[in-house]
Amino acid sequence: MVTASPCRRRWGSAPLFPLLLLLALGLSGCSTIGRPRELPPDFRMLPAEAGRLQEFAAAGAATLEPEESGLLLLPGNRDALDWRLAMVDNARESIDAQYFLWDDDYTGRLMLKRLLWAADRGVQVRILVDDIFLTHSDRSIAALTNHPNMDIRIFNPNPSRRTRAGSVFRFMLEFRRLNRRMHNKLFIADGLVAITGGRNIGDNYFGVSPDYNFRDLDVLVVGPVVDDMAQSFDDYWNSPYAFPGQKLHRRGTEEYLERVRERLEDDIARDPRRMVFPAEVSSWDHLLYYAPRDLVPGRVRFVADHPVERQNREVVRSLTDLLNGNEGSVQEILIITPYFIPDQGVLEIFHQLEQDQVDVRLLVPSLASINHTAVHSHYRPHRETLLEKGVELFEYHHLPEGTGRLYADTAPFRADFISMHLKAVVSGQRKTYVGSLNFDPRAMRINTENGLIIDSRRFNEELRAIVEPMCGEDQAWTVHLNPEGRGLIWTSFEGERRSPPARGPVQRTGEFLARFLPIANQL
Repeated sequence: MVTASPCRRRWGSAPLFPLLLLLALGLSGCSTIGRPRELPPDFRMLPAEAGRLQEFAAAGAATLEPEESGLLLLPGNRDALDWRLAMVDNARESIDAQYFLWDDDYTGRLMLKRLLWAADRGVQVRILVDDIFLTHSDRSIAALTNHPNMDIRIFNPNPSRRTRAGSVFRFMLEFRRLNRRMHNKLFIADGLVAITGGRNIGDNYFGVSPDYNFRDLDVLVVGPVVDDMAQSFDDYWNSPYAFPGQKLHRRGTEEYLERVRERLEDDIARDPRRMVFPAEVSSWDHLLYYAPRDLVPGRVRFVADHPVERQNREVVRSLTDLLNGNEGSVQEILIITPYFIPDQGVLEIFHQLEQDQVDVRLLVPSLASINHTAVHSHYRPHRETLLEKGVELFEYHHLPEGTGRLYADTAPFRADFISMHLKAVVSGQRKTYVGSLNFDPRAMRINTENGLIIDSRRFNEELRAIVEPMCGEDQAWTVHLNPEGRGLIWTSFEGERRSPPARGPVQRTGEFLARFLPIANQL
């Protein structure tokens, strides 16, 4: 136990760090859950040999070559949740879900309720979620693990979590460990059908938030690559960073599990979003029967960073190869990322692409359409450099016309503005990347990420048809150097302007102040 020094010193002369340490330990005290530790190995079940999802996967595989996987783009927020619910409602053996965020809102609760029902009928459900923005109560999570067919683990939890002050101080004291977050997104049902991409679980990602909805993208896949995705989930699930949810709260009992059920039922029944995404289980025939014919064949590689080894940056390495390994075969590359703060390595790649006479188009959010204003403040200084290197620069509009609203808002809900969260790279006529990685220091050096590297001319064409209109004047601002002198010019369907589009003076002030914070390497 740490005790106070017997020396008589005034507080003003005491060293700051020991005082903070004492305060942190005092605030956390007996509320610690302990550090993450290695658990007995627990591996995925074998792929289902029967059921609707097996039939769906088999129908899709019938049109593929042995080394190919089948791909289905999910650009619309409604389709993205419908497909997840269809997988839950039709799973017979197993469901594995891995997410950075799982919000305690309507769609987050709806997904939990449906997963509980799947567990009730014998499906083995495993949920792995990052701890940093966890909004579900520790007691509820612990209670859910009392279900014999449901298990939840938390990635890299803060041990001191009973008070906000204790949590903050513990984060400061163990900054290097707790600063590393699991940004992966992965959803697998019956070991046969998987979804990965940019979406987490929450109302913003599925188009039913009144504040803002994301323009995002996922890919549904069947075929041999799903086995690699399932292996990646096992790697994270069995890593020493995965903490058992049952240990989060000592009063997360079986009795409390029934209260969690009742609360989920009551909250969903009262929410107007139930008109769009109902709580009742469905057969989803309109998806599972017709979709196999829409699956696009491709050679697909799933890439994911190692859950423990920090120097294993598999996703960054694979994307670097995708951007650099073209050997003159690629004339243009389109990069879409919601958070862009280039380091020297990214700028060198852009310089090499310029030398190779590759046209580069970059789509990022405008200040008005970003949900993290501080990121934009540290992207801002790079605009002129990018334009001088010949990059075509586009910033997504917060009130897009055309398909922008169609994909982001789920009718009848209409958000105050649209925020861009899509992460993709389109390289030439064949290669693409869709996944979780942003082009910022946190994604490239700190967090773990995942995604798909896809070689398919047809998939490339379908993705282009979705993302290229996002650079049009009805959905984005085109950013130019001012030919008359210093400064930039933004043009869109609204006309021309000489200052960055923003949602109002409060956001402009926040963006201005954030420029002075030395946090770029943490964003």
